[in-house]
Amino acid sequence: MAVCMRGLAIFALAMILLGLSNAHAEPEVKIATVGNVQLEYLDMGAGELNIVIESGVGAGLSYWRPLLPELAGLNQRVIIYSRAGNGKSSEGQDLSLKPSVVRLHALLNALNANKSLVLVGHSYGGLHVREYAHTYPEEVSSLVLLDPSHERFAKELVRLDRAWAERDAKKLNVMLSDSQEWASLQGVYQRGQISDMGAINSIPTVIVTSSQLGESDWWIGHSKQGKAIMRRLHGSLITENPNSIHIVSSRTGHNVPLDAIFLSIKAIKRGVELIDGL
Repeated sequence: MAVCMRGLAIFALAMILLGLSNAHAEPEVKIATVGNVQLEYLDMGAGELNIVIESGVGAGLSYWRPLLPELAGLNQRVIIYSRAGNGKSSEGQDLSLKPSVVRLHALLNALNANKSLVLVGHSYGGLHVREYAHTYPEEVSSLVLLDPSHERFAKELVRLDRAWAERDAKKLNVMLSDSQEWASLQGVYQRGQISDMGAINSIPTVIVTSSQLGESDWWIGHSKQGKAIMRRLHGSLITENPNSIHIVSSRTGHNVPLDAIFLSIKAIKRGVELIDGL
């Protein structure tokens, strides 16, 4: 009898430990076929809202792994994916904003997650979520932009100091010559606009701007003047938006999701709160 009871106790302990292990296990990364492109994605949690995350140039869902425990704690459904050509997603013929947004829309349709969207975009991903919100406004509940790229940034840097800006642009183009997404971003910079015409007027929006200096000792975009330009451009997106928050922080660099996990999660929470009003 004592042996039997001890066996049951060991079995129960094993089940508890297994349950704890599963509770902390990372969700499975899956692959969905969208048109002729395979997109890797991670789908975890459940709730009234669908939090969908867009990454910066060349980054995919693996970039967000350090945030997974905190994202799980939001008690909402969270979907992170890698755009075509990033992570384990296959290449796409056109990586510009509109085709990328159409692919994401198809993915969310396939996952039955195309409503009550909180779109989170870091860097270049900020342009993607803005394009998505303009194209499918009825699906989007709020936007969270983490130090997002801005379509007029390159032109404003040229206005600041043409020689400095053009020299740095050439250097960056060499460094990132293998990145199709970088080439796509340069196209956005050349046009100087995207579909929303630089204004997010009605969708609840949270913007986080990095004002940290010293990130780079050469790039004009990270100079004091460059940071001030980006801060102004970010603010201009929500000038007419009555349901918006602009957070400026010197405690994080451009890589807000990794430099400031707490701030990133706080911004997403504020984006959720803005849906029903603070």
